[in-house]
Amino acid sequence: MKRQITFLGLLMLVTATLFSCKKDETSLKARIMGKWTVNKIEVSGNSNQALNGTFNYTMNDYIDFKSNQDDQVELSLTNQRTIGTYTASLGNEFGMVFPEGSSYCTVSTLSATQLEFTAKIDKTNIVKKYYLTR
Repeated sequence: MKRQITFLGLLMLVTATLFSCKKDETSLKARIMGKWTVNKIEVSGNSNQALNGTFNYTMNDYIDFKSNQDDQVELSLTNQRTIGTYTASLGNEFGMVFPEGSSYCTVSTLSATQLEFTAKIDKTNIVKKYYLTR
């Protein structure tokens, strides 16, 4: 009898472990996580008009939303790498913090291969629209 109770307890523990640890595939954070190629960025709102416009990038330029506990985001454009952090909230919004400032981002398109979002840099008029693929 003692053996049956031990076996039943072990079986329940294994079953609970298998079914309670589901991978998060539906949250915004889970869907944007990973490395994306930056195709272009449209910039507006700079007081210096030369810094506004559409900037096209190569397949070597990327943004990587890391899955580590620090929620790091790595942006590499024209061999200039910047490390920041990101936080996802409910719905289609997330935030990014880079040395240039905090950005409040709104996703307009998100699929398995395409991510488009608009980032408004805090305390400025600068708005960047990112076009990413993977």
